[in-house]
Amino acid sequence: MKNIFIMLCFLFNGCGIYNNSFKPEVLAEKKMLSSRKDEIIQDDKVAIVAIATYLNNVNPSIYHTREYFFIEIFSELDIPFIDYMKFSITNNERFLWAREVNKDEFDEVINVSNRWSKAYLIAFSDINEYDKKNLKLNLEIDNIGEMDFDFAYQVLEIQL
Repeated sequence: MKNIFIMLCFLFNGCGIYNNSFKPEVLAEKKMLSSRKDEIIQDDKVAIVAIATYLNNVNPSIYHTREYFFIEIFSELDIPFIDYMKFSITNNERFLWAREVNKDEFDEVINVSNRWSKAYLIAFSDINEYDKKNLKLNLEIDNIGEMDFDFAYQVLEIQL
């Protein structure tokens, strides 16, 4: 009887491990659903491509005291972007601070797609729920152009 109990426990625990291994990684999925892409074109060429991720949607337990965005910039331009970027969100609210994210700070959420891109973390004051439903991030880069990232529409998460 004891052997049957042990075998049943092993069988059920093994099936649980098996099922969990095939579920998509939730954090990566949330990051993808909370990201928007835009680009600046100059002289019929793509000058800058940026991906903005609204971190409050990805991990609300960590990113909840302010509005946080992770920006990844791909560009052949060799300029210190942090000195040329201006950010604003809904109601033209200006950012509190922005800083470049170093590669040694990367984790499951804050990381870049390739080794040539630069990453930035941007913080804004907390906004009300109404403004969150209409949230748009504007990125202006001096002498180059601007991009708008629309977070107003929600992408439904995959349900398994």
